[in-house]
Amino acid sequence: MFRKFLNNYFGFNKQQRNGLFVLCSISLLLLIIRVTYPSFIKPDELVIENIQVYEELIDSFQSVKKQKSKINTGVLIAFDPNTVTEVELMKLGFKEKTAKTFIKFRNSGFKFKQKDDVKKIYGITENFYKKLEPYIIIHSIPSNQALAANSKTTKNASQNVVELNSADSISLIALKGIGPAYAKRILKYRSLLGGFTHIEQLKEVYGMQDELFALIVQQCKVNPLLITKINVNTADFKVLNKHPYIGYELTKHLVNTRKKTTLNADNIADIIQDEAVSAKLLSYLEY
Repeated sequence: MFRKFLNNYFGFNKQQRNGLFVLCSISLLLLIIRVTYPSFIKPDELVIENIQVYEELIDSFQSVKKQKSKINTGVLIAFDPNTVTEVELMKLGFKEKTAKTFIKFRNSGFKFKQKDDVKKIYGITENFYKKLEPYIIIHSIPSNQALAANSKTTKNASQNVVELNSADSISLIALKGIGPAYAKRILKYRSLLGGFTHIEQLKEVYGMQDELFALIVQQCKVNPLLITKINVNTADFKVLNKHPYIGYELTKHLVNTRKKTTLNADNIADIIQDEAVSAKLLSYLEY
């Protein structure tokens, strides 16, 4: 009947009718399967093992998260920078990294004598310091402790001297007159030089004024044995040119000369042809 209907109303030939009939039959079969198949499927029972353990882990994680959120609340209360703890600093609004730097700086031996000493801590911005300043309290040292401290000042003076070629930024910041910016400049220039051979080289640090140099010179010393030397016969152009005492023209001259002869302690001064440069540079060269 279906084939006769197709032939009468659509004019399909026999081959077309058979093809359409097969297509419709397949579609009908797929529809029946789609409708009836879910009724034959029964899902397996879902079993979660150790659910109590998972619940305890989740509760523990949420508890730690709440504790961390409570620590860094930024509630400003009075504090003494010489005794405040790391946790208390974080409650005051310090970032964890800055709080650790604060404690490490203090543990290096630095004593906060006035409020603005807090600004020496790397990571404390001017705006943050203005918020903290009204709450900073520096407690006086009891008189008997002060007398004891004064009696030890001369004895321990040498222990407070900073060796410039091995000092880190915290040690440098502990020097009177040196803040984070100057400490960073000193370390950068030390790296470019390969180390200091004498303390007067601090005057070559960018921004170093005579007044500041005079203030810190008694607090520093230099061990020239700790400098890193450059092998002038093997170092490439960039390494030589990077040194503060070797300009571009001298670098080019040294590289061209060593192609013809080996540079050594006997001929290097004649090759450099500048007594002032030689006096500063020769301590940094090896052959």
